[in-house]
Amino acid sequence: MRNYFVAFFVLMNLVVWGQNYSSGDKKALKLFGEAKLAYESSLFSKSLQLLDEALEKDSCFFEVYLLKSDIFQELDSVALQISAIEKALNLHPEKNPKLYYLLGNACFKAAEYQKAADAYKNYLKRVDEKDVLAGKARGSMAKCESAAQLLGHPVAFVSVNLGNSVNSDDDEYWPSLTVDGQTLVFTRLIGSKRANGQRKAIGQEDFYTSQFRDNTWQASQPMSSINTAYNEGAQTISSDGKLLFFTACTRNDGRGSCDIYFSRNRGGVWSVPLNAGEPVNSPAWESQPSISANGETLYFVSNRKGGKGGMDIWKCNLLRFSESGMPVWGYPVNLGDSVNTPGNEMSPFIHSDGKTLYFASDNWPGLGGSDIFYCRLNNDSVWGRAHNIGYPINTNRDEQGLIVDAAGRNAYYSSDRPGSRGMDIYSFELYPDARPDPVSYIKGKVIDEDSGEPLCAQVELIDLGNSKPVVKDESCREEGEFLLCLPLGKEYAFNVSKEGYLFYSENFQLKEKKQIVDPYILEIRLKKIQIGGAVVLRNVFFNTGSHELLPESRAELRKLADFMTRNNMVVIEIGGHTDNVGAAEMNQKLSELRAKEVYRYLVDGGIDQSRMRYNGYGLSQPVMPNDTPEGRALNRRTEFRIIKN
Repeated sequence: MRNYFVAFFVLMNLVVWGQNYSSGDKKALKLFGEAKLAYESSLFSKSLQLLDEALEKDSCFFEVYLLKSDIFQELDSVALQISAIEKALNLHPEKNPKLYYLLGNACFKAAEYQKAADAYKNYLKRVDEKDVLAGKARGSMAKCESAAQLLGHPVAFVSVNLGNSVNSDDDEYWPSLTVDGQTLVFTRLIGSKRANGQRKAIGQEDFYTSQFRDNTWQASQPMSSINTAYNEGAQTISSDGKLLFFTACTRNDGRGSCDIYFSRNRGGVWSVPLNAGEPVNSPAWESQPSISANGETLYFVSNRKGGKGGMDIWKCNLLRFSESGMPVWGYPVNLGDSVNTPGNEMSPFIHSDGKTLYFASDNWPGLGGSDIFYCRLNNDSVWGRAHNIGYPINTNRDEQGLIVDAAGRNAYYSSDRPGSRGMDIYSFELYPDARPDPVSYIKGKVIDEDSGEPLCAQVELIDLGNSKPVVKDESCREEGEFLLCLPLGKEYAFNVSKEGYLFYSENFQLKEKKQIVDPYILEIRLKKIQIGGAVVLRNVFFNTGSHELLPESRAELRKLADFMTRNNMVVIEIGGHTDNVGAAEMNQKLSELRAKEVYRYLVDGGIDQSRMRYNGYGLSQPVMPNDTPEGRALNRRTEFRIIKN
């Protein structure tokens, strides 16, 4: 990209060869004119050679150093760019104050923050405070101060290369990870190491996956059913590994220059990718999606109208998939001033805790280029202040594309740090202050109790605090498997249901859990609806020693009411059970009252009372010994049993 020096030459009226140049040497002027033509043709080596020859004729040729600095910026040779500007200023320190501003930018890029601050200060001394660049210079001075602070307070950071199974001689970047940490998806730039003259060949971006087994990342494999002859990149995989969103550009079905596409994994096979549609995609540029762990919100980057600056981070709720398999979206929402700036915000990653966002920005105070930041959701809609993740995770180069595992401890990102073969993927232990809340997960398999055959069933996790679903899923993967993210700090109802079967009920009490807990590995044996079949309602709760239903019971009782409505020939008995604490007579009466309370709730909800009976069994039918708190808790239960079908 051409930089400010092109405009600089125009402003100095240097378009016409020989007009107002600082040199009067005709040979030097001729060489300079040829160098300009070579520069305009992107023949940078030839242009530099001609400029050096011009300096041999006239070592004080001011404009030569300007053009050299422009070329060095094009070549990303910052040290040489700084040297060229300094030589120009040594010749004419007062000729154009903007050179100090440009020197500040180059020194900041080189991580010479004090030298950059001095250059900006020199610029501000020489211009009016209302100068077009004065505000930017003052802002840049503040960034120099912030960068020095970051540099002086490094964070703990030791990175580990993921090794040859993931990284190759080509560039690897943009890692994404399933919630169980077993599947890594990343982008590989095939052919990125084949040189073509002074530039790398245009590579082919494709997706690869690697499985974590035996404490080692296995040899990566291409995602052949998704990869095409065109580029695919900047992907995100859902927590259960069944939904992939990614970026593709200039396709026939695109709505803008770059759009977001999706593919779904059914039975181990990825579907043909389709455009994710409006309003996520627009005539503008959309890229770099990140799907929330519950699958309900897609974060992405766009330069559409209504943003705060260049590239902004937006979010859009994924309401459902239509019968034709297309995503149905809510309205796009800009993440606001806590995240987005007049600059560019990129590479969002929403952690599985649903409230910690990592992203890259070239405008928030950092060390230069794009830095990685994080912020937290204070409530359902307001993001807290952005924090720079710190040095040496961030450097004066571009950092982006960071993700964090479910436990909140290990981060993954790509880097071309020393020891890499180009861009490689690394992991590192994230220091505590930058960690998200840990989450666990439920990994299970649903089978028919009689035959042992895998079943495709509906799986649902409900927040008992508000009776709202956290996530809905299906066990329609290979072997009836499912995988759900399980955030800590709440209490959950967990249900599995399938037409023609009794539903399964479980409770996860994680309200007091703040540290990572082991995942729950379940084998769920669904029972066909038949006389004698019973279900323990593990999410029906009463006040201690009372038959008053607690509000947390609503979700489970609605599930039972729905079961009764869908199976309108079924007749059930609702049974109440207690532990052995207290007198048998008291427990008998309490169990009857609790069973009756559930019965009344269902009747009030529209279930015909002729289809239900209730009974109290007191302490007469324990399922576990009453000699431990855990055993007594299991004996205090409400269940229903099929008595007619």
